[in-house]
Amino acid sequence: MFTMTEEHQQIINTVKKFVETEINPHVEEWEEAEIFPAHEVFKKLGDIGMLGINKPEEYGGLGLDYSYQAAFTTALGYCDCGGIPMATSVQTDMATPALSRFG
Repeated sequence: MFTMTEEHQQIINTVKKFVETEINPHVEEWEEAEIFPAHEVFKKLGDIGMLGINKPEEYGGLGLDYSYQAAFTTALGYCDCGGIPMATSVQTDMATPALSRFG
């Protein structure tokens, strides 16, 4: 168990705002068109520093512990769909860990 800090809450607030402005308004449109503009969404998440939270700073990450990544993942729960949080988690928690460790 960990103590929620102001920094954890800032990540949650940042991601919640991102979800409310950059994802949720488009979910129905994307679902009707059967698309997900992953490159665009991931680029925007990267621009606000949310794709390398627990990755080493020497590789462009924030170098924070996994509790901050958990705060990020928690905030993705504000999405009005399940596919985007899943795709984002695959990227941040399955693909990039191997790249940062072995790549």
